Amino acid sequence: MTAHPKIDSETGEVFAFRCDIVSPFLTFFRIDTSGRKGPDVPISSLKRGLAVHDFALTKNFIVFQDTQLGINLMEIMRGRSPMVFNPDKVPQLGILPRYAHDETELVLIDAPGFNMLHSINAWEEESGNQIVILAPNILSIEHGLLDLSLYHSVIEKLTIDVETKKVVRRPLCNENLEFGVINPTYAGKKNKYVYAGVAAQLPRVRGVTKLDVSRLTADGGDCTVGSRLYGPGWYGGEACFVPREADNPAAEEDDGFLVTYVHNEESEESWFVVMNAKSPTLDIVARVRLPGRVPYGFHGLFVRETAVN
Repeated sequence: MTAHPKIDSETGEVFAFRCDIVSPFLTFFRIDTSGRKGPDVPISSLKRGLAVHDFALTKNFIVFQDTQLGINLMEIMRGRSPMVFNPDKVPQLGILPRYAHDETELVLIDAPGFNMLHSINAWEEESGNQIVILAPNILSIEHGLLDLSLYHSVIEKLTIDVETKKVVRRPLCNENLEFGVINPTYAGKKNKYVYAGVAAQLPRVRGVTKLDVSRLTADGGDCTVGSRLYGPGWYGGEACFVPREADNPAAEEDDGFLVTYVHNEESEESWFVVMNAKSPTLDIVARVRLPGRVPYGFHGLFVRETAVN
């Protein structure tokens, strides 16, 4: 089961996938609002084990990637990691109607040079023929398998023309960023802001950067509009965006808070911090010292009190 199920905020449905070491290597499914799992949609045409960790969801499509990473069980017999890098493999994007009953309508599109571990958001343009994805592209995917300190990724905007099968890629900035998050109200819809962790030695991040996607030009450019570094010895993990007024449709996209845990490796203090997501310096507006260590971790979830009740 993926660590990244997608929830459609309008229908309440949950979309997810699982990977396997035998065929079918990748299978999608959905869960309705009553908690009932629907039928499997296996991608049986895939001929090798995939290292798929995340996917993207739009109003009408599921988008996943077949990267240059794969799974080879024979490597375990040799005492090595089953994750293998294939330099001759051309990465591909798979586009599947999200209510497909099988893979007959699956479209595979070549995306040379693009290896996605996480997706940040995706949506369909008004023309209906183009899908946009925001995601980090791992530039050093083969080195990161051996040493996470060599892991380097750049957040890109991909525009996919489903009819012509062409992909246009543009970086939002050149900084080493991962764990990108958005205002969850905009999941599957066109969004403006992305908040991403400034990578140290993963899973540690040394700060947060705010990007404005609308600043992107045809030639690329730096979309950075805000940032906060935690300071010497301080590291955190992935942040979560919490809207200030989640039920207010008139609220501005960046009107909310970023919450995360940070840890000082010298004093061994752990804190829960709350940052103002609108501020150019992502000002800390509240923090709570925690009684014990909280590991950096990869992924978290903020749950509103109304959902708990």
